[in-house]
Amino acid sequence: MPPAGTSARGDARRRQILDGALAAIREQPLADVQLAAIAARAGLKPNHVLYYFASRDDVLIAAVAYAEHELAAGRSERLRAIADPEERLGDYVRAYLPEDRHDPVWKLWIEGWLRSSSRDEFAEVGWEASLGWRADLVEAIGHALGPRAGTPEETTALARRFNFFLDGLAVHVLAGHIGADEGFELAMSAIRSELRLGATAHGD
Repeated sequence: MPPAGTSARGDARRRQILDGALAAIREQPLADVQLAAIAARAGLKPNHVLYYFASRDDVLIAAVAYAEHELAAGRSERLRAIADPEERLGDYVRAYLPEDRHDPVWKLWIEGWLRSSSRDEFAEVGWEASLGWRADLVEAIGHALGPRAGTPEETTALARRFNFFLDGLAVHVLAGHIGADEGFELAMSAIRSELRLGATAHGD
């Protein structure tokens, strides 16, 4: 059957399916989430899902893109509205890390990283999302450092390293090795040390 059009009704049905997919992924291991589970959680039949998406993989790719779009909506403006540098960084870290070990977006990213060599779409969604996150972190770091900030290239490299560090913490949260709150504290301790936050108060 040909893909559905881009009518308002079609868009609403796609969102219904993607919301259902994210709910099913939160409840089960991702490997167990098949089209039937996605359809059931969306209140549809599997053939209805296949009218809008060609395969389970297409649903998963669209779900992570949809979730990242929702996370990005208003994020830059919200962060800029936080004047305190450490509080701004903390808000960023909270938004970036998993809510808990069942976080559906992070489950999808683990799958996406593993599948990016065989499905270019996963890599494309990941690259676009990472650029948005990195841009927000570069801005937050620049705000925190003020006149101590280095070149744009140095700040971008620092943000890239810190995002990689957050990715590692996220894996441990998903594995249940640490809780979300501990992951947050480890991240904040690392960024405070890296940026020497508080050092200027002592004249360093």
